Amino acid sequence: MARIGVLLMAYGTPRSLEDVEAYYTHIRGGRPPSPERVAELQERYRRIGGRSPLFEITLRQAQALEARLARLALGHSFRIRVGMKHSPPFIDEAVAGLLEEGIERLVAIALAPHYSRMSVGAYHAAVREALARRSAALPVAEIRGWGSHPLFVIAVAERLKEALEDLPRQETMVIFTAHSLPARLREEGDPYETELLDSARRVARVLGLDHWRFAYQSASATGEPWLGPDLLEVLEAIARQGEARHVVVCPIGFLADHLEILYDLDVEAREAAEGWGLSFRRTRSLNDDPLLIETLMALVSEALAD
Repeated sequence: MARIGVLLMAYGTPRSLEDVEAYYTHIRGGRPPSPERVAELQERYRRIGGRSPLFEITLRQAQALEARLARLALGHSFRIRVGMKHSPPFIDEAVAGLLEEGIERLVAIALAPHYSRMSVGAYHAAVREALARRSAALPVAEIRGWGSHPLFVIAVAERLKEALEDLPRQETMVIFTAHSLPARLREEGDPYETELLDSARRVARVLGLDHWRFAYQSASATGEPWLGPDLLEVLEAIARQGEARHVVVCPIGFLADHLEILYDLDVEAREAAEGWGLSFRRTRSLNDDPLLIETLMALVSEALAD
């Protein structure tokens, strides 16, 4: 019986308003943000209750996956750890813990379904660095883009179907969203945008949707162009052109509730939509939904079968 380590990786989040500055400094590669920017970010967290639930949700995902793998009886024993990119427990710490438990193989999954070298690629690079730092040589399965996995597509489609249930289809626009990244990725041949659009098309096909668009959200002010169109611009265009009376935002690029969902969509985008006279609805996040756990279980099982 092999001892398999499964590492679930997420972006990270401050646990309190006092942690915001350290968290943001880490994101900026050690460069402290201005006091004004810290205060602005803290205010966003205040608007969603003072903190993001991302860490607790990720732990629930890990616990549910561990229980599901135990029931599957694949002939292995599993050790599941959570590692965050920008807040404790960091990926390095999680890898160290798995090695201490004597794992013989590692399956690394970023909890972001669509691959970009700047996002998912960075998570896997952190895993490789953590292993190299400890001179650990063991087989590693890096799960890259999995936004086209049939179970993920079904899970998103179920959430979207629920959100659309009592709305008139011809008067409703579905907007799939994902976190924007620098636009230079398009020229570099990064698969992020292609994978996102493929996921959206698959979900739309399952539900027979004709009336949908894709937009990006949560771009950072870095002084360079980011992928668009931006969600707020799309909402304005829909209202001005009279394309719909209702909008349902489906953040297909995200799995769990966190700041980009609870503030950027539920506060900022909602206020913008309603300001343009549109009714606004968001699909519920997958969080630790059983269908998502089944997807993660399938990813682990398929990786071990290779």
